[in-house]
Amino acid sequence: MSSTYTSSLQIQQIGNGEQSGTWGTTTNTNMALVDQAVAGAVTITMSNANRTLTQTNGTSDEARNMVLEVVGTNSGVYQIIVPYGTGGAGTGSKMYLVSNNTTGGYAITIGYASGSTVSIPNGYIATVFGDGTNFFSANTTSAGAFNVNGTLTASGVADVGNLSVSGTTTLTGTATAPTVTSTDSSTNIATTAFVKSVTGTLGTMSTQNANAVAITGGTMSGVTVSGGNAITTSNIGSQSVSFATTAGNGGVTSVNGNTGTVTVSSLGVGQTWQTVTRNSGTTYYNTTGKPIVCVLNCNSSSGSVATAQITVDGVTV
Repeated sequence: MSSTYTSSLQIQQIGNGEQSGTWGTTTNTNMALVDQAVAGAVTITMSNANRTLTQTNGTSDEARNMVLEVVGTNSGVYQIIVPYGTGGAGTGSKMYLVSNNTTGGYAITIGYASGSTVSIPNGYIATVFGDGTNFFSANTTSAGAFNVNGTLTASGVADVGNLSVSGTTTLTGTATAPTVTSTDSSTNIATTAFVKSVTGTLGTMSTQNANAVAITGGTMSGVTVSGGNAITTSNIGSQSVSFATTAGNGGVTSVNGNTGTVTVSSLGVGQTWQTVTRNSGTTYYNTTGKPIVCVLNCNSSSGSVATAQITVDGVTV
């Protein structure tokens, strides 16, 4: 019976009754090939083209090594081609640790002449395996805790469990997150959609810093002024403002001599000077709903001294 070779590592299998007196040499060679497959490393040089690994029966070759250090210069993405096994009935299955140390900044791929391949970015190391038809990444999950000592760079991360990060996390690019409801006050990440939802209406401001706050079309209630601060009102129009005049709190103690809650309403915004004629002894009413200012011009047609007076709510002014 003639010798045969294994389909994956091309190790010689001595036929029964063969190599009498020399089988020891073949066995030692086989052990060296196993050693190469388990712990061997080889440098593979690429040069702007796909690179097929050498593979031979019973002797040292490139494809049998465990570690492939890929160097050379590429101006595009090229493939390391793993040849099919030449011995046995099947095709070669194999695991590799591949280091992409090529210059040019391009990824390399590894796989058979047909079937799926695995891409290895420039400057990175990956563990891959082939089943005789396709190549796959050997590190798609972790059976237990996974610790990273150094910088973790992730692309296309989809976290399906709980992710806990301690220390300072710096995000570059555009980061997205689920949008929580506007009433959620827990420690969730606030997205732009969340912020727009919350600021769509002013809501309740329980505290505010020293910066100016502009409120348009809203309503303020329950405002407390303390510490000697002031409220300045302008352009109130037909609105009203109430001041709680409590002495000793550093706020308003009185308005025009009045204490308690003083309401200033209907300020004369939009009022203009009007020239009107009024008859003596006639009562006129302010129907504008706003304070008014009156100026009295008294003229005598005869040239004698003329006197006049205005009475407002029974008070002569």
